[in-house]
Formats: sequence, structure tokens, C-alpha cells
Amino acid sequence: MTYLAKCFTIVLCFSALLLPRLYAQEKQHSLLWEISGNGLAKPSYLFGTIHAICPKDFVMNQSIEQSVTKSSQVYLELDMDEPSMMMDMQKMMFMPEGTTLKSLMKEGDYQLVAQFFKDSIGINVDKVQKLKPFALSSMTVMKMLNCPIKSYEMTFVEMAKAQKKEVLGLETVEEQMSAIDKMGYEQQADLMLVKMVKNWNADKNTFSQMIKDYKSQNLEGLLKDMTSSSTMDVEFEKNLLNDRNKNWVPRIKKVIHEKSTFFAVGAGHLPGENGVINLLRKEGYIVKAVVK
Repeated sequence: MTYLAKCFTIVLCFSALLLPRLYAQEKQHSLLWEISGNGLAKPSYLFGTIHAICPKDFVMNQSIEQSVTKSSQVYLELDMDEPSMMMDMQKMMFMPEGTTLKSLMKEGDYQLVAQFFKDSIGINVDKVQKLKPFALSSMTVMKMLNCPIKSYEMTFVEMAKAQKKEVLGLETVEEQMSAIDKMGYEQQADLMLVKMVKNWNADKNTFSQMIKDYKSQNLEGLLKDMTSSSTMDVEFEKNLLNDRNKNWVPRIKKVIHEKSTFFAVGAGHLPGENGVINLLRKEGYIVKAVVK
């Protein structure tokens, strides 16, 4: 996995944690949920991940491990053990001919972003003009954490392999990338680069608080943190979060009636009126917190 691909993968679903206007519907503190009822022979499980976290903050307990063990297969947002996934992702990280980062921003904003990436990230933006703004912004997550990255996705892949279980994805790379591209490159540049740089210190503090609330498995607290982020946009929320949730639920329904499954998706996809938990409940399933 290349450095760029790794950064992009880390931030893609984590962006769901930066989106506003979610509505908490479950006050129990839990990242792990059991799906049962509605004719299911065996329960399945839903776990909320955070895609970039320091090893010291990594949440893993017996309940989570047992849920993987009791399940017949593991579903992530993408099929992370598919050999072609990284190659497919890398192909979609670049803008079409004739579009450059510099063409998307006012000169002053471009210089501000370029200076930030040079000083803080060690990247010369002039040399990555064809890279999509969202892909470039992903590199800042590493800077915010300032530690080796621990990955839930790769941890679950390793657990599944050790137990000889298949790892699959709820969506394709193309579907995931198209959700981002719906925003448009100019809007990506404004939200994910210009506003991020201008609000760096405030968003860094919000990020730290989000990590704390994630560690305490507090989705309500996480919700409160989300509304403090500068990267707020109704259209972005709809494309990257709500629409994808609605696309996932029919797929989840089909899968859980075939096999007991452990699902691991970004924690921002779980709560809210349009969150996966509520959408499954509307379909008649019992979704309850698994509290350690």
C-alpha cells in the first residue's frame, strides 16, 4: 500500500466523523451493536470504527473479539483484502486533464494552503497539481495524530484471516469515490483544504476531543464534537454519509439473512435519523448496544 493510498483510505470514512447535523438516538455508550429479530436465525454485529488512531487510544475488548469469532464473515466498507483495491483507488485519486489545484482556488488561498503543506506536512503542492483536494487533505490526518497509525480495518482483516473467514465490502471503490466526487472539486478544495488550513488549531482541538469521546464509546459526545468542525456542508453530508447509509442497508439486510456477519464501518455512519442503526430499526430489526 503506497503512502498516498494509505492516507486516503484512512481519511475517507473518518470524514463521516466530521459531518454535522446528526441526531443521537441511543444514549448507551457503545461502539458495538447486535442486530437480531425480523426472522434472523443468528444475530449479526455492527461496529463503529475510527480510521486513524494512535495505538494507545485503540479500543478493543472481549465483546468485540467475541463478536468477530461468533460471526461467519466480516464486512468492511471496502473489501480491504482485495488485491486490486489499492490500484483501483490510486487510479481515481487524480483530476481530469485541464483541472489543477491552483485553478480551483483564489491565489491567496492557494498560497496559504501551499505554505501550510510545505511547513507542516513537508509536501510541495506545486508538484501534486493533479491530485484531488480530498486526497491531499487526507495527509493532514497523519499530522494531527502525530503517531504511528493503528488501523481497525487491518486489525479485523487479520482477525478474519486467522479464523479463516472471508472479508468483503459493502461498496466498491468506484461507489465510494463517486460519493466524494459529487461534491465537485472546487467545493472539495474550499472545505477540505482552505477552511481546514484556516481553522487548523480549532479543528485539531476538536479532533482530540473526538478521540476522547470515541475511546469512551460515547456517540452522543462524538455528535457534539462533530458540530464544531469547520468542514461542514449539507451536500457533503448527504453524499458521503446519508446516501451511502441508505445504499448499505439493503445490502446489509441481504447479507445477514444469509450468514451471521460482523460489520465494521466508520462510527459516524451509526447514529442519527439517517444512520445505519435507525435505518435497520425502521426495517424491523432489533439493534441494541453491546455494553461490556
